[in-house]
Amino acid sequence: MKTKFFQILGVVAVSVISFNSCTTDACKDVDCGLNGECVDGDCVCDAGYEGVNCETEERTKFIAAYSVSESCTSGNYTYNITAATSATNISSIVVSNFGDYGVSVTGTVDGSTLTFASQSVTISGSAASISGSGQLSGSILTITYTIVAGTESDTCTMTCTKQ
Repeated sequence: MKTKFFQILGVVAVSVISFNSCTTDACKDVDCGLNGECVDGDCVCDAGYEGVNCETEERTKFIAAYSVSESCTSGNYTYNITAATSATNISSIVVSNFGDYGVSVTGTVDGSTLTFASQSVTISGSAASISGSGQLSGSILTITYTIVAGTESDTCTMTCTKQ
């Protein structure tokens, strides 16, 4: 009986050793840099980063000068804007001359989507609020936004082409 017990114990021990020696670490040769973590062999990037090794800021693709063709309920307009990095958040950009109002607004980047949460601006000495969202496709950024000043509002779609 003791012999049978030790035989079974030996088979179990050999099986455990064999099983453990066959498992591999999927993350052994994966380098996600400082901006990500390896999970099951793939990099999972921190917020604001993308790329195979989490090496690229998501917002980088938005940073540029753009020529704008805009269609609003109040009319059609052309002008230029500039998108630059924000110093306050890795996922944010600042758009200067937004709506050709001479104001800067901050947007949050998530992949190829840009969101402008409602924010207060001053236009020609009057208080207003701007909110909207956009999508980047290649070199074209399309933004739809609403501006509200007092009881007046205007809804616009900007087609922005990287210069």
